[in-house]
Amino acid sequence: MLNRIVLTLVLALTLPCTAADLDPGGEAIRRYLEGLDAGDSPMVAGQLLGQPELLARLYRVREHQPLWQPGAPLADEADDMLRAIGESVAHGFIAERYHRSSIEKLMLAEDDSSRLALELLLTDAFLSQALHRGRGAVYPPNLDAEWQVPPAEVDALALLQATAAVHASVSARLDALWPTDPEYARLLRRRAEIAAAGDEVSIQIASGPLLKPGQSSDRVIMLKQRLLGPGEYTPEYDAGLRREVEAFQRSAGLEADGIVGDNTLEMLNATRVSWIERLDANLERWRWLPRETPDVYVRVNIAAFTLRVMQHGQPVLDMNVVVGKPYRRTPVFTELIRYLTINPYWNVPYSIATKDKLPLLKANPAELAANGYEVKWQGSDSFVAVDAVDWSAVTPRGFNHLLRQKPGPMNALGQIKFMLPNPYSVYLHDTPSRELFAKTERSFSSGCIRLQHPLELARWLLANDGNPLSGEVEALVASGESRTLHLKKPVPAFLVYFTAFSLDDGEVIFRRDIYGRDRVLIEALRALQTP
Repeated sequence: MLNRIVLTLVLALTLPCTAADLDPGGEAIRRYLEGLDAGDSPMVAGQLLGQPELLARLYRVREHQPLWQPGAPLADEADDMLRAIGESVAHGFIAERYHRSSIEKLMLAEDDSSRLALELLLTDAFLSQALHRGRGAVYPPNLDAEWQVPPAEVDALALLQATAAVHASVSARLDALWPTDPEYARLLRRRAEIAAAGDEVSIQIASGPLLKPGQSSDRVIMLKQRLLGPGEYTPEYDAGLRREVEAFQRSAGLEADGIVGDNTLEMLNATRVSWIERLDANLERWRWLPRETPDVYVRVNIAAFTLRVMQHGQPVLDMNVVVGKPYRRTPVFTELIRYLTINPYWNVPYSIATKDKLPLLKANPAELAANGYEVKWQGSDSFVAVDAVDWSAVTPRGFNHLLRQKPGPMNALGQIKFMLPNPYSVYLHDTPSRELFAKTERSFSSGCIRLQHPLELARWLLANDGNPLSGEVEALVASGESRTLHLKKPVPAFLVYFTAFSLDDGEVIFRRDIYGRDRVLIEALRALQTP
């Protein structure tokens, strides 16, 4: 017991010990692991291990034999490991989280205790880098309950064992874990460009009331300095400034109305550091996704209000979408589109029926009846128009009825819906509210995804499925008949959230964080900066 305590203290302080304290067969590693089992803090040379449990499992599998010491399989790979740590900084990683400075110092020492500390820190660095590259530095289920895409699987222990077995380059094995999607590479390039741009200080516009054309204030001068550059300006919000504001709003994906409110102010006041942090958040989200993508899939970027159909790595269909309101956020998940319904009924979800529709039913049920709403009262076998019943005594708690809307031009689902069964009751559908697609920011739904061109998606899905009805979608809609078409080859759909993404020409653009998810992730990544 005394020897174990002494050894742990020696490792923590990086003080030399006698040769008798170490055994080239791994006795010192064994004693260190026994200390961990006994409850010792997982500290080595003043560094807290990131993966102590994995590290212990690895060395037990290896019967405590070292990996990095002279004569061991990775004896010549310490410099390569340092290089991998350094290169990961370009991906937003913090080098000291992987013990870089301590490893550099220990590599210069020659005493036995330093060699043991170096052994353990190099192993811990590899394991942590493997996990963080392969599935993210922040584990999504611990951070965002609405991110439900299954994370990538990474067996860091097996990877290190396999690397050692063939004396492979550790950096090459670790590099293979980065996401390979071209979008990830474009975000990396943009991050490098911003990081190299220098610490340019831009004007920060003070918070305050809306800035509108025709106004005059000191904040208008700040706005001109921010958009037009340094100079002497009048305090009037004139037509020239409005053109500049509208151009900025269009480039930032905001409503180009020339009015500077909180959303526009947030984007105007972004700094080099904040752009890098937002890119780091989006790079992290890419690391959360599975590495293998299907040959054919649908991807909805909630933050960009877009849907894209991908086939063999190429986009074959693009459209704008409407997503959930900030207080009814569309979740992130992946599922299979299994069937589509032409001229669907809309079974109103309980939350919408009680929160949105019940007040309207109490106030004017005839209006909802004219729009095709009907109800099956509890205990009844049939539906009746909603203005045929008395709603005055119905409360949300006592709402045990099935409310639905018949197919028709006013149906909330429009002419077609696409079902990907999931626990959130979120699906893709048409909408009669076509005017919303003229908006730049389109967060108006109750969580489902409304499609700009639903018939095009229907034709593509049916053609991809080999269904001869792919050329008759318009006729099926025109018939007015409600009809469900099941797909023999269900198509994966990924609902994701990226506030930084690239266009087809490679330009990376940013969108406002409509759900506040960037802020939470950035704070979590900042917390990792202290090893």
